[in-house]
Formats: sequence, C-alpha cells, structure tokens
Amino acid sequence: MDDFKGTAAQNSDCGHGVVQALNALSQFLKLQKSLGNQSMTLGPDALHILDTWGTPSWPPPPFAAQGPEGARIVLVDSEGTFFEGPSGNLLVKILAAMNLTPSDVYICNCADNALLSHHLLTHKPVAVVALGEQACRMMKGTDDPLTKIRGHFFQCRGVPVMATHHPSMLVKNPDLKRQAWDDLKQVMACAGLDRHDS
Repeated sequence: MDDFKGTAAQNSDCGHGVVQALNALSQFLKLQKSLGNQSMTLGPDALHILDTWGTPSWPPPPFAAQGPEGARIVLVDSEGTFFEGPSGNLLVKILAAMNLTPSDVYICNCADNALLSHHLLTHKPVAVVALGEQACRMMKGTDDPLTKIRGHFFQCRGVPVMATHHPSMLVKNPDLKRQAWDDLKQVMACAGLDRHDS
C-alpha cells in the first residue's frame, strides 16, 4: 500500500509539472499576442516534442537485414520497412532506375550502429545510402536535420555515405523526388553504375 502511495505521489508531482509547463506556455502565448505576434514558427525540436507527446516509449526494434553481405551498395532504412508497402514499391523502382535490383543491395534497419559498423569494416561496400533522417543521424553521429546533411557524401568507417529522403517521404511529398534522384546519381557515379540524367 505504501508503495502505491509513493507511486501516486510521483504521478501527481509529474502531473503538476505538466500543468505548470502548460500554464507557462499559455502565459507566453498571451504575451506574444499582446505584442502583436499573431503566429510563431516552431523549430524541429519543438515539432518533434509535439509529434511524440504522449507516445509511449517502446523498446527499439532488433537489427534486421537482407541481401548479399558483400553487396557493393548498402541501404540503411530509417523505418525498417525495406521493400514492403507503397514506399517499398517505390524503393524497387528507384533501384531499377539505378540499374540495380533488391537482390543487388544489402539493406538493413538502423537499430544497431555497432553491427552496422562491423558490416562496413568487414565488407567495405563502395557506398552507403542512408534512407531518412534517423539513419542519417545515426551514421553521421549528429542531431542535424536531414535537410542540412543530404546532397553531399560524408564518411562512416571509411565508406562514403549519402543521406537522402526515405521513400515513404517521397510517397507523401513527390516534389522531393528530384532531390532524392540528384543524391542517388552521385551514388551511381561513386559506384561506377551506368546512369541516366533524366
């Protein structure tokens, strides 16, 4: 019973802290309005907090991979969906445009940096494509957004890495396809693949 009271008290303190934070935010917004500011731009960190508010923290997924370990091109998938669903179908089309098939590449999720590092050191692929922000951040060891990093190679364990938009983002926002294709043309050049400039 005493344990329950302690837990209830902790939950009450936590709830009180949330109320205080919301009250402070409300006062801040009222002040901004009184100063004539009718809108505010939220930064990526604030947007992330709002997007994940109340979302339970689940344990990370286990490391998963498929394809030939000695593949010259490695894909690191932020979402771990690989070739499933609409984004997976688009990824197959992207690979075809690069003159590749799913069986030509090694693809893994970004659940375990140590295992990925071991793979890169052992198999020394020609290039890595980090699909999406989570994979990009893990491989570069940064909190910078994908928009700041994509478009240029960076090194990870001596292997050139190109960060680009995840296919699921391209499904949602087709206007980003040109940026992704520009990124992937650099990967093709790095890997010596025949390429099309269209």
